[in-house]
Amino acid sequence: MSIHFVVFLFIFFTFCVILLMKGENFMENRSFQDVFKELRLEKNLSQDKIAEELDVSPALISKWERNASTPAPEMLEYIADYFDVSIDYLVGRSKYKNLEQENTELDNVLFSKVKDLSDEDKHAVLGIINAIKKDIDKELDK
Repeated sequence: MSIHFVVFLFIFFTFCVILLMKGENFMENRSFQDVFKELRLEKNLSQDKIAEELDVSPALISKWERNASTPAPEMLEYIADYFDVSIDYLVGRSKYKNLEQENTELDNVLFSKVKDLSDEDKHAVLGIINAIKKDIDKELDK
């Protein structure tokens, strides 16, 4: 195995870990209030209508959008389900609306990084991934 390939693997897996752990602030400090209002407007819902849909008062919706109040964790889960987004997206911790979208983008990044490798190198990468997965599975079984 060449030194270039070893360096590539190190950089590749470091990049993957960073992506998986969301080490970057993708949302540029977006808050629940910003995301909630954006989602409400995307669905063309008035504050009164979303209040009715969520079974809360219009005044509470106004407070959420003015950052005068924040929903309880149970309500955050209900709101995320209503808009079909993850809670991480709803509170501004992810740029992905849902896990499926996040996984698809990560799959594309991973594919773009390995598509130009030789078959031998691809098998080596696959072997490393399988070894990591096996170690993770062992840890989860403990």
